[in-house]
Amino acid sequence: MPKEFSINRKVEVKIQRILSELISLKISDPRLKNIIISEVKVNRDISSAKVYFLVLNNENKTKQINSILNKASGYLKKEMSSQLGLKKLPNLIFIYDTKEQDALYINKLIDKTIINDQKSK
Repeated sequence: MPKEFSINRKVEVKIQRILSELISLKISDPRLKNIIISEVKVNRDISSAKVYFLVLNNENKTKQINSILNKASGYLKKEMSSQLGLKKLPNLIFIYDTKEQDALYINKLIDKTIINDQKSK
């Protein structure tokens, strides 16, 4: 079991690196210039990969960018094939990464709770 995890982790890191390079260097769409691949999670049999991305300076266009990335997944998969070295490539599923926004929201809630608690004392 640990060996399987390490192989999957290696594949995740490699996919993240390759996709980051492809999006920044090979794709000429200006809407994708501010994209960061934040994380990749492959399932156990490496048949699909969830690719989490962040958008810098264009938070309001995430649905459009998500659509563009999903449409380009076939091209990205083809370009990635020679570098990845797997017999079967995983299907790429692009998902907007909300972890940073969620963390900021939780921090605001905590700060608000602390202020309200101090006022009630």
